[in-house]
Amino acid sequence: MKTLIYADYETDLNKYKNLNSDVMVYDETGIINTDFEKTDSLDMFSNVDAVIFTQNCIINGEYDTSKLKEACIKIQNCVLDEVLLIFDTKVPPRTVLKMSKVIDEYGLIPDIKLAYTTEINDNLRIIAGKNDSCLQKAVNLYETLSNEIKTVKHIQTAEFIPILQNAYKDALVALANETAILSEALTIDLTEAIDVANTGEGINLLYPQPILKNEISRDSEEINKLANEYGEPSQLSETIRNTNNYVAYHMAYMAEKELYLKEHLAMFETTVAILGITEDEELISEKDNASLTLIDDFVSRDVEVWAHDDKVPEEIIEEHGAKKITLEEAYEADCIIVMLDNEEYRQLNPERIEKVIITALPIFDQNKFENVKYSCVGHYRLKEGEML
Repeated sequence: MKTLIYADYETDLNKYKNLNSDVMVYDETGIINTDFEKTDSLDMFSNVDAVIFTQNCIINGEYDTSKLKEACIKIQNCVLDEVLLIFDTKVPPRTVLKMSKVIDEYGLIPDIKLAYTTEINDNLRIIAGKNDSCLQKAVNLYETLSNEIKTVKHIQTAEFIPILQNAYKDALVALANETAILSEALTIDLTEAIDVANTGEGINLLYPQPILKNEISRDSEEINKLANEYGEPSQLSETIRNTNNYVAYHMAYMAEKELYLKEHLAMFETTVAILGITEDEELISEKDNASLTLIDDFVSRDVEVWAHDDKVPEEIIEEHGAKKITLEEAYEADCIIVMLDNEEYRQLNPERIEKVIITALPIFDQNKFENVKYSCVGHYRLKEGEML
């Protein structure tokens, strides 16, 4: 079996080394670095058994299939009906169908062969085909690459699965965030309530937290876009997004309350250090990022804001009106707000906290912070004389 990979420069071609096929890479520009044999001949598209498209369809944190469409336009006159076209990239539902119509614009291929695949995690891949023959051929090709393969009946179903997974995570977090805000009014320790509630069968509640991972907010919002595109309601998804975006404003309110009640300071008199901007390896998108929203809110009220996250360039932080700092400098702030759960933030020294520290997640041992003006979203600390 011969396979041609139509890659772009972002494709990690190393993962195809164990593909169950002889592999060649199409590289018209000569910029792709690979040990595979390369070709710039369009004739090769009709001389192989399968073509794999790997164009990145997530640009600046949003779905964008323009690169994939350009690739499909490029080979419009090259593909024969014997060639299996495999789309190996994360895309919105019905993208493969749209791309097949780009390739076969005039319906000249009697039975265009299509398959779709993407990795769900490091160990699992999903595959779907236009028919049983296409599906089996794709499975045979990829069976040496993944520990486990799951197949589904329809291509558009496979395309939707990663979106559904991330939207589910967004929904669970939204429930936690909504109840966290309520729990503070009711003087409830929500984290303790969640721990016990999770002992119930089929319950897997998450702790309250800001959404700082792009794929979660992106895919949850994608459901809203799809619903609007097809004229269907999406009230739940809209509420989920609004709830999780509101967390930033709630944390701003917590900071204002803590500083005023405990230090008698108005916000414009203070310096706030925000620790953690993104969970991703780099900041993929500024849209719907809770930490950047929090920075924007403080800056709009003339608060001096410092920010720490080694993964985020200084110019982006400065564009939002904040100052990038080292973790050591954070101790000088009037209020420290910890937005991420990572080891360096867990090692903050409570004895060096000047005034107030707030966390978005329950990452600290309360006993160690007993003498510190510390609060956490949804983790209310009962005081003597309060309701039990």
